[in-house]
Amino acid sequence: MMIRLLVHGLGAWFAVEAASGRYPRPIAVGLTMLVTRLGAPATAFAMAGYGLKRLRDAGAFEGWRGLTPGPRRGSASAQRRRSRRVRSTGPG
Repeated sequence: MMIRLLVHGLGAWFAVEAASGRYPRPIAVGLTMLVTRLGAPATAFAMAGYGLKRLRDAGAFEGWRGLTPGPRRGSASAQRRRSRRVRSTGPG
């Protein structure tokens, strides 16, 4: 059961990559035919994957921290050292 799910997911991933233009047209058509032969689960995975890829390309996930790498901030001790340097002594 788990291997079958893996095969469907892998076939769907290749189909999504082919639909996005990563492979030449004959290979993309062949991969699409493969997914249709795998059946409904692979087709559903492919449709969901292609939808998520289109959303990501449109910028729907840019606000999520886990999907896009942000600037590195350093360790907590380095942040404390920087905050000590920023403090001012005030007038006097």
